[in-house]
Amino acid sequence: MSQEVDSLLSMARDVTAEVLETMFFSTAAAIVCDHSGVVPVNEEWISSRVRFAGAPSGELRVMLSRELARSIAAGFLGSEPEEITLEAEGQVGCELGNMICGAVLSRVHPDSRVALAPPELTPVNFGDGHEVHQCFATPDGLLSVNMHIDAGTVPGNA
Repeated sequence: MSQEVDSLLSMARDVTAEVLETMFFSTAAAIVCDHSGVVPVNEEWISSRVRFAGAPSGELRVMLSRELARSIAAGFLGSEPEEITLEAEGQVGCELGNMICGAVLSRVHPDSRVALAPPELTPVNFGDGHEVHQCFATPDGLLSVNMHIDAGTVPGNA
């Protein structure tokens, strides 16, 4: 599954940068990160999850620093950052996860039938090393994307 992981990671990088630029008027650069299973003490995060079922099945998690969540929510909603509520940050974080998940899956497995569950806010979880993981730096804060594919659900793999 190493080729699949490489493909997902490459696609996640490209899609995340494209979605942030076109839908949220921001830029993103992939960075090296090491969370070691611990949420940074001085950061507050908005975290969302999108589960998907079909071929493949799994989930995608998006974690945004609060600064980034506020900034992209303002850009997406056409509001001033000081007008953005915590609820709006969460809703836009969920929408970002939904956009990234759908775009990655449709590019990596364009002929597969996959159903996305509604995005939901979740506790921050940077993963346990069994998923594709990439962090991004933006002008307004940090973004982390994790994608886990359930074993045996990848099209073309037995």
